[in-house]
Amino acid sequence: MDKNRTDFSTMVSVQPFWDAEKSHKSLLAEGNNGTPIAVVHELKNTGKADGLSCVPGIGLVGILFSTDPNNPCAICCGTLNQSKKVPLYGMLQVFACQFFPGEFTRIFGIPSNELADTEIPLDDLLQPGSILEQMAYSETFEQRIKYLRNFILQWENRTKQRETSTLIQKMMHDALMQHGNIRISELQEQTGYSARYLQKVITEHVGLAPKTVLENIRFQNALRTMIEHPAMSIVDIAQDCGYYDQSHFAKAFKEYMNMPPSTFQEKIQKEFSPAKLDFITL
Repeated sequence: MDKNRTDFSTMVSVQPFWDAEKSHKSLLAEGNNGTPIAVVHELKNTGKADGLSCVPGIGLVGILFSTDPNNPCAICCGTLNQSKKVPLYGMLQVFACQFFPGEFTRIFGIPSNELADTEIPLDDLLQPGSILEQMAYSETFEQRIKYLRNFILQWENRTKQRETSTLIQKMMHDALMQHGNIRISELQEQTGYSARYLQKVITEHVGLAPKTVLENIRFQNALRTMIEHPAMSIVDIAQDCGYYDQSHFAKAFKEYMNMPPSTFQEKIQKEFSPAKLDFITL
């Protein structure tokens, strides 16, 4: 496995237990410079699930828009500190926008730690204007992206957090590039800021404490490695992903997944079809 992998896959969270159909996935870039700020895709609830069973990701804050004209609404979903089922509140067709770490707070000016481990109706957080109806009544994925861009632009013009946002972007880039295997002391040295300040800005802009963010990123890298390399040994996965040893990895994995890595590896090999694996890894 390439330890310096920085492609699109490292910018999204692996969610192996979502019971929904995913389509039309795309990166959402900002303005003319093409800097990615989110990943967007459409989900169709088959009616079997009352929510999305989620594991902690890399620090994405999401907005789930209903695309049903009979139910125009949106739910904002914060970063997760533990695995949980995120309710869909009756939404059967969803346009999901998952903002990359720090981007939600930069755009909307809302501290991400206020949303951690919870779901809040979008119109309880901010004035959505006409975006709910636009998403619900639009007929194409492209139209919804256009309306979302306009919505984001309106809010970007109201917030002024560029300096802090640049710091967050750099730190999260380094953390993702090293798959969570970076110390806070290294971030201090690279940025010139104190540990106390970094704790404050990461918690506010990403939603969780720095240690938790790094642990989640490392877990996500291990999870993706297991899915992409189902025959890889647990010992090699633990070593490759930066855990002290197999025991350390097994303990951490079970805390996230409620099962040992060997059990999940068996599930991949026996139960996950190629289509399912493509769904999981975007």
